[in-house]
Amino acid sequence: MKKIILGFAAMTGVLIANAQTNTGDWMVGGNFRLNTADNNTQISFTPNAGIFVVDNLAIGGNFGLSYSKSGNNKFTSFNVGPFVRYYFTTESQAVRPILHGTFNYLSTKSKIANTASSTNTGVNFFIGGGAAAFISNNVSIDALLGYDRTKYKNFDGSGGFAFNIGFQVYLLKDQVDKVKGKK
Repeated sequence: MKKIILGFAAMTGVLIANAQTNTGDWMVGGNFRLNTADNNTQISFTPNAGIFVVDNLAIGGNFGLSYSKSGNNKFTSFNVGPFVRYYFTTESQAVRPILHGTFNYLSTKSKIANTASSTNTGVNFFIGGGAAAFISNNVSIDALLGYDRTKYKNFDGSGGFAFNIGFQVYLLKDQVDKVKGKK
């Protein structure tokens, strides 16, 4: 049994050692959230894509769609904006610390009970840190903890700590060039 566990650990280490965050590589991923409770439902989907402009530093964009319903109240939101992410340490580590920041433009449509709907716009930012746990040579599961703040036009802003879990798929520059037809 001990040999099987050691063999599995060695094989996992070899696969993980190939994860790429080098200049010109791409990352695509995001997160999905589903929360249901008695008379309350929340669903959101937030994909992202970015390019590594230098080793370990990615910039990109994300957009999100969300829907929530609580009793007779319904909210539909759309957000879009840039992100920046920095990976610490080397590619040979299975778990790599990261810093992550986003800034998003928001538009939310609200329908409270049986009244007419209204739309509000605002901004949101998140800054935090966490870790990317590489489960294969090109896939990580990411956990982030940080400060999240939202401010809608004509309303007071609110913020607090947030915890996010998502995933990323890393595409090597050569793989992206093949898809684009450059190789």
